[in-house]
Amino acid sequence: MTLTHFLDGLRCEVCRCLNVLWLDPACGLVECQECGQTAVTLPAEDGGDDQ
Repeated sequence: MTLTHFLDGLRCEVCRCLNVLWLDPACGLVECQECGQTAVTLPAEDGGDDQ
């Protein structure tokens, strides 16, 4: 069992449903609970700072 986070305010690019995305940071995956589409997340190469 892994800890997942609900991604509030985001829309699935495939089915366009709002507030159905979940992030599994341990696996680096985002999944749509409506259509089942998954996406791999990649960490920023520079450490994630935009400054």
